[in-house]
Amino acid sequence: MIKLENVSKNFKKNKVLKNISLEIEKGDFVVLIGPSGCGKTTTLKMINRLINPTTGEITIEDKDILKTDPIKLRRKIGYVIQQTGLFPHMTVRENIELIPKVEGLDEDKIKESTEELIELVGLDTSYLDRYPSELSGGQQQRVGVARSFALDPDIILMDEPFSAVDPITRGVLQDELINLQAKVKKTIVFVTHDIREAIKLADKICLMNEGHIVQYDTPENILKNPADDFVTEFVGDNRIWQSPEYIRARDIMITDPVTCHMDCTINEAKFLMGSKHVNTLMVIDNETNRLHGVLRKKHVQHAINCDSPVKDLIISDYIYANPDDSIVDVLKEVDKYHISNIPIVDNKKRLKGLITKSSLVETLSQQYIDDETEVY
Repeated sequence: MIKLENVSKNFKKNKVLKNISLEIEKGDFVVLIGPSGCGKTTTLKMINRLINPTTGEITIEDKDILKTDPIKLRRKIGYVIQQTGLFPHMTVRENIELIPKVEGLDEDKIKESTEELIELVGLDTSYLDRYPSELSGGQQQRVGVARSFALDPDIILMDEPFSAVDPITRGVLQDELINLQAKVKKTIVFVTHDIREAIKLADKICLMNEGHIVQYDTPENILKNPADDFVTEFVGDNRIWQSPEYIRARDIMITDPVTCHMDCTINEAKFLMGSKHVNTLMVIDNETNRLHGVLRKKHVQHAINCDSPVKDLIISDYIYANPDDSIVDVLKEVDKYHISNIPIVDNKKRLKGLITKSSLVETLSQQYIDDETEVY
């Protein structure tokens, strides 16, 4: 969709961008972030030719933007800035409809589209007859977003659009943008200096420093696998724990839970539980590692015939999770079913690991569940 190849930008002797290459896929929400002066806003403004590169090539859908009329290019790209850029002497409706009318679109379609857009950004149609001065900062930003969608562009550029509003309004606007993107699936390039905002919004984060791209990756991979010390310091050592949705079951599971097979006797199971100091056994098929069920200590303690196989006592309707499930999902299961452990299995029910309540408590420092620790 958008491709920058070996792009540099100099302002006289100041080298703002130094031979960067970046590819943004259609429908992705990409956040550019980094310290002041790193080149993130310059990169954004080059996409719609508010700034031209000194060297290198920028293409949109394989077309060199330097060979495209800048006015026509910009009308196909929505643009939202921190100060909203609304014309104060125009009503909200007039602000949104300005460019569609310049483009000569049908009046009835413009009116219909404007009313749809204002509702899409969380405002009702009564706001269309108001002036920007009659709106709060958050409402003005919603109008700015609506205006950027007026020509139904495939690309939206957003330059720190929420940085001037209060934290509560900012959180609401972020949530609304996430919901809006889920509906319209535009290609969004968003500049921010706030790593929390980047992690919350982005499909991919482009972290920049001194005119270079330091790491371009998903929020999860940046949190778990920072490219270097700069990324670690910028993101923060413990940032992953503030975004538990990026912590997967595979990250914290026990990879060698105590197991037994279906033909294991109850006596053997008792001995195994005692020697391994566990209250639960994972009952598997030895050849395929498929999990047949879970065996609890309380069930074997009351068994009459201890020479019989454990398959008669196992819980086959057990609660389980996938290695890619977030620990937020795992916690919900723990809380919902009041269980002390959850087997982790793949799509073929092969046992991959085990998450215990005590390991969750240790991982999250009792943030989400009570401090009762149980052995499995």
